[in-house]
Amino acid sequence: MRVFIALRFALVGWALATAASAQVRQPDGTVVPQPADGAPSLQEYLNRRMEVGLDVRRDAAVTPERFTPGCSIRFTVVARDSGYENSFGWYNVVAGSAPPASDLHELVGPTAPEGFTATLDFRSNPAWRGGEIGFYLRTPPPHVYYSERAYQPDRDVSMGFVHLLIYDSRATPNAFYFAWEDLFNGGDNDFQDLLMIVDNLVCAGGGDRCDTGERGVCARGVRQCRSGALACVRSTGPSAERCDGLDNDCDGVVDDGDGLCGARQVCDRGVCLDRCTQELGCGPGFACSDRGTCVEDACATVTCPAGRVCRGGMCREACEGVTCPHAQVCRVGRCVDPCAGLTCEGDQVCVAGVCQTRCPCRRCGAGESCFTDGRCRPMACATVSCPAGSYCEAGACRDACAGAACPNGGACVTGVCREPVVVDAGVRPDAGLPPRDSGMLFMDVGAVDAGKDAGTRDAALDAGGTDVELLLDDPSANCACSAPDRRLGAADRGGSWRSRRGS
Repeated sequence: MRVFIALRFALVGWALATAASAQVRQPDGTVVPQPADGAPSLQEYLNRRMEVGLDVRRDAAVTPERFTPGCSIRFTVVARDSGYENSFGWYNVVAGSAPPASDLHELVGPTAPEGFTATLDFRSNPAWRGGEIGFYLRTPPPHVYYSERAYQPDRDVSMGFVHLLIYDSRATPNAFYFAWEDLFNGGDNDFQDLLMIVDNLVCAGGGDRCDTGERGVCARGVRQCRSGALACVRSTGPSAERCDGLDNDCDGVVDDGDGLCGARQVCDRGVCLDRCTQELGCGPGFACSDRGTCVEDACATVTCPAGRVCRGGMCREACEGVTCPHAQVCRVGRCVDPCAGLTCEGDQVCVAGVCQTRCPCRRCGAGESCFTDGRCRPMACATVSCPAGSYCEAGACRDACAGAACPNGGACVTGVCREPVVVDAGVRPDAGLPPRDSGMLFMDVGAVDAGKDAGTRDAALDAGGTDVELLLDDPSANCACSAPDRRLGAADRGGSWRSRRGS
């Protein structure tokens, strides 16, 4: 039966993803590991396991020093090449204190042969205090060496000598090698005195923003666990290009392509604007730019970098001023589920955009219970079922749209920000000035098409507005229309939304 593992790497930094940046050295300057004298080297042992591309010096890591356990961890002895009968085990981490002998819990005995397997199961282990753990190697002389270097017996120099190197396996998914050196002050520094592979490790500690090295919106990422180590995974994938000042399709060009705006409009620095001429000018508060578009007076001479748009004379981020509905985040001008499109490995589940060990392999917080999807939620919501567009809080259903401020002035409907659909309403007949916005409609264009029998048209007329259905159904419509500044339908939250659709 497959053993599901959840060992979460935490604290003290993360070096496995960046180990290639520097070689590991002992306090006396010795680069480790060193070749073995008259025995197979650490590199040879790994080569025998088909670890192609793994270099024992380039890929060596000394962190993390402490770990947060989940369900079970399996250790297998790969090699014993020492004159000592070493034993291996774990201890509870107490910040600022070396572990006492009474808290050293043996996993691999001094005579355990190569191929011996030990399983560490914390779900019912009375010795575990519920926090982080460290590992140790005990030698007969006697010395005890720890994964936490500050407590080494030969710590008189700097942070103490390195006695444990960690390698990310290339051949076995979600596995690491623990390579121990058992000689005081480093000795021969060959790190093959006890070599173990730790199967099915699943790391945690992700969530930090990072740069994927890709172009456009694909450059923005978040650190996630991949194959046992933290990697930069893009948080936004490529999509169809649109007029928003961003490189949506990740091809290195911003706002490229045809049909980004309605007829008689042009995409100008991330905004669909009406064309104009210097002779005819624009309406009050607007100026005709050298690109032939009507822009705010304050933005007429402002050029913003890619990913920003000018509002009120200032270059602003696409997510500035946006408050997304509950459990969503703003990314490149859109409110999205942070877990959408994210695949977590092994025994993990996505929580708020970060892959975490699923419960019950990790303990839930006070007042929380473990749900069947592997996520911890408040106990008060365990038996509460909320309708679409709402969520449970303190045992009651709350509106997911409460307090939301959607991008571009869009409306929040049943927990989702609806984006305005631009429909060209034509130009004013007076001197070629841009069309006058005399009102906004809070509605989905799709609802106009599909909702003729659902009272959409009647709702507009009852509210004192224009017969929107007739206007939008007529492709030759070329006039400005007015409607009250309110959304049609039951959910009335106020705001504005320009609704335009082909001409």
